[in-house]
Amino acid sequence: MARVTYGALITELAGSIGGITFQRNSSGNTARLKPNMPVNSSVNQQSQQIRLSRIIPAWNALTAAQKTGWENFAAAHVHVNEWGETKTLNGFQWFASCNINLLLLPQAMITAAPAWTAIAAIANFTLVADAANFDLDWTPDIDITGYRLIIYATPPIRQSTMKLRRSTFIIRKYDGGVINILAIETQYASIFGVTWADIFNNAKANIIIRVKLIQEGTGLASPYTSTLIKLN
Repeated sequence: MARVTYGALITELAGSIGGITFQRNSSGNTARLKPNMPVNSSVNQQSQQIRLSRIIPAWNALTAAQKTGWENFAAAHVHVNEWGETKTLNGFQWFASCNINLLLLPQAMITAAPAWTAIAAIANFTLVADAANFDLDWTPDIDITGYRLIIYATPPIRQSTMKLRRSTFIIRKYDGGVINILAIETQYASIFGVTWADIFNNAKANIIIRVKLIQEGTGLASPYTSTLIKLN
């Protein structure tokens, strides 16, 4: 748990951002990780909790001028989340959003608000699969120099009603440049503890793949681009 001190620009925070909950109690204004966050042995989930735990100390270490810069950034720009929804954030929330993304890459956190760029969703892709391969296909090639591509996946889903807002897991990060075909069968099998050939031949299920871009050096990110594939 961390003690939170507010100033002229931020007078109160309530509720949750990511896995961080802000509240006021007998100890004063505090910030802590959600007490009901699930314990998960996944390396990716543990890494995300570690990244979240670094945000508040980093914010508290900023100078007043740096915090003012983030507040000015927040006043000038709305945030478009992964689902394309427009949200109004304060300076701390923008700081957290950018730096959680940078830590995911991984890159160094930033202290000053970045130059503004609206990051568009990456072009639609096709999922191509057989017993040996599971590929994301962009035809024609696309160039994502200056960005990192984060690829998420669901486990095999057998329900007849599919919703794109299902929980997904990071299965691959791609460092940018020109891309056409990205193979993910090895990473998919490793994350979910399966053999890809068995999944393809026997699952009779659906898989959702989501991707987003994160701009190197700023942590600004695009909405998701999502595609579903039906196996057998």
